[in-house]
Amino acid sequence: MAGPAPQSWGDLAKERRDLEIRVMGEPRSQQPVRRTVPWPDPRRHLRYSIHLPLLHRAQSRSGINAGMGWTRNLSEGGACLELADRLRPKAPVLVRLQTDQGAIELHARVIWSGEPVSPAGCIPHGVAFTKVPPDQHQALRGLLGAKGPVRHAGVRLPLALSVTCRRKDREGPPFQGRTANIGRGGLMLHLPRVLRPGTPLEVTLHTVEEQLTVQGTIVWVEPPERRNPGGSIRHGLRFTALDQSFCQALGLLLADPL
Repeated sequence: MAGPAPQSWGDLAKERRDLEIRVMGEPRSQQPVRRTVPWPDPRRHLRYSIHLPLLHRAQSRSGINAGMGWTRNLSEGGACLELADRLRPKAPVLVRLQTDQGAIELHARVIWSGEPVSPAGCIPHGVAFTKVPPDQHQALRGLLGAKGPVRHAGVRLPLALSVTCRRKDREGPPFQGRTANIGRGGLMLHLPRVLRPGTPLEVTLHTVEEQLTVQGTIVWVEPPERRNPGGSIRHGLRFTALDQSFCQALGLLLADPL
């Protein structure tokens, strides 16, 4: 027995219009109700782009896995961390963030890990905070709200180190200086001479453990009216080339031990 003849596109369109007319003409109570399930939002808290050095300690199958890293962004509920080693999903981890107001210690759980994307070759991890003591929560909220939602990523930590500087754009003897503060993106220098913004510089930090050398560019210089006669001159240096070894060494230098 032959089946029904196929409908043309015109017939199908007419049936759809007739159906729409019938539905729109029915009382609201008789119309079919379409329910939508809201998409769950894992980011209930506002994220802040803040780079802070950190130390972490996680339980792994082979024992305790301890290391250092940096925050990429931070919120009251969790963070994106850049770590030297990969942590397994769902692993509990103790995180100590070093801020310009002291250390903040948080218990967290690893939610995800990705592929290295930063120039330093660190592995991004998403963590959710699971246990935050009231005093640490207050310190975290104070950090996030210090400059509002547009807080700059380059948080600087006070640190005084002697440095040796060498200009990269011309020949000349090296000269000495000192750091005033330092962060992942750059540092403040006290120098005996004025260097113009844009001057490329090689800076060697003299720490107790080792010497760390980094390339950078002068981005600002203290104006004459703010300088002390006969004193050093403040300069801002932005790092231009970072590798994984320098980032790890810098993080260990800045972070408090667990």
